[in-house]
Amino acid sequence: MCQMKKILLVDDDVQLVDMVKTLLESVGYEVYYAYQAEKGIEKAKATTPDLILLDVMFAGPPGPDGFEVSRQLHKDPVLKNIPVIILSGVRKALDLSYVFGPDETWMPVKAFIEKPVKPDTLLAEIEKVLGPRQKAQ
Repeated sequence: MCQMKKILLVDDDVQLVDMVKTLLESVGYEVYYAYQAEKGIEKAKATTPDLILLDVMFAGPPGPDGFEVSRQLHKDPVLKNIPVIILSGVRKALDLSYVFGPDETWMPVKAFIEKPVKPDTLLAEIEKVLGPRQKAQ
């Protein structure tokens, strides 16, 4: 029997977390979540997920944005090999005309996906990183 892949979702949008958690659990992933960037790093250390889905902009007390969190994860000896996919509406929210993309230093992630994201698109990106998911028994 294969062990379920663990995904950590770090986003301050409670509805999005609920929706994505439900989607991912329905197709056989084990899902953890955090609503703040710092809590996401703590949860990553506690759960050692197979993948982290990370937002960029967080409401609430000042703290690192998702870009900074991706760099912190990349530098951490324990967490550096965990792939990260950024899910964000930052381009739309700030009316930015340029496109973000992964790179080794500024945004060391596997993919940058614009919100809102379609469920099929999200699952396809996750499978690109983790491989085909195990079918539910």
